[in-house]
Amino acid sequence: RAVLLAAARQATDDLRVVRGVLLHRAADVDVADAAGVAEVLDGEAAVLVELLDAPLHLLAVFFNFNEDILCRILTFKKTLMLIIIDEFNCLCLIESGNYLFTSIETDSRKVPKGGMFVAIKGERVDGHKFIEQVMQGGAATVLTEIDLGEKPYPYILVESTLQAVKDIAEFYLKGLNIPVVGIAGSVGKTSTKEMTHSVLSQGFNALKTQGNFNNELGLPITIFRLRDEQLAVLEMGISDFGEMHRLAKVARPHTVIMTNIGCCHLENLIDRDGILKAKTEIFDFLEPGAHIILNGDDDKLATVTEVRGIKPVTF
Repeated sequence: RAVLLAAARQATDDLRVVRGVLLHRAADVDVADAAGVAEVLDGEAAVLVELLDAPLHLLAVFFNFNEDILCRILTFKKTLMLIIIDEFNCLCLIESGNYLFTSIETDSRKVPKGGMFVAIKGERVDGHKFIEQVMQGGAATVLTEIDLGEKPYPYILVESTLQAVKDIAEFYLKGLNIPVVGIAGSVGKTSTKEMTHSVLSQGFNALKTQGNFNNELGLPITIFRLRDEQLAVLEMGISDFGEMHRLAKVARPHTVIMTNIGCCHLENLIDRDGILKAKTEIFDFLEPGAHIILNGDDDKLATVTEVRGIKPVTF
């Protein structure tokens, strides 16, 4: 609490200079409460950004100190604002100025000036090897699993960058408050996505998944492309149990379209019943009043007659 209050006082003392605040909670320091921070800021924590003299597109940040992830993100126009708290209770508040970033990238070759680089450890390439190169190229900050020590640039240390990027995408999408259409199924996802997007685009500014960005890394990257769109059509692909559950937690679709239950990824899912079980994890995080659209000619999907009071529509 004392650390947070001290940082808040510093921010109010010199608003023209202070744009980023990095807070570490010591083991013997209790987690601060929003009311305490608001008291120092002489206002509600939700309107913290109003104290900054620079014009910001982001208008409000809502603190919830009772949750593992400490923030809800609201975004307007073409700027992002981010608050992360990881398992070590490290809170990083990126305000504006030198710490403002307008994109999040996992490919070191695509990070623009002012962008955020997420260093992912892949099977063949470790993104951490490119951190220095990316930062020298003008990136604003980096999300890393490795403690980089003292650096002349800001970085955010987390236990898992893959999990962190999913958490960021989840809260970013929540803040946008737009309808999401989730496309799943063994085959035909891309064609269905294209047709759905084509129809919805007649009346709405809609974003769709590009290429094969439909997995646990591709889905967040797709979500980060959202700016002024009114809805998102997101393709969601899996190869094992639990994956769709994690994707659904990020996307939280308002409408689900399921194409079919085929014979893909049997090395993990065993048989079509296993595939049905894995695919229907997409229902785990359905938004209230959601719609479910299923292929009525598929014998496995025909067994899905109701999901938490929602009766599917078939085609």
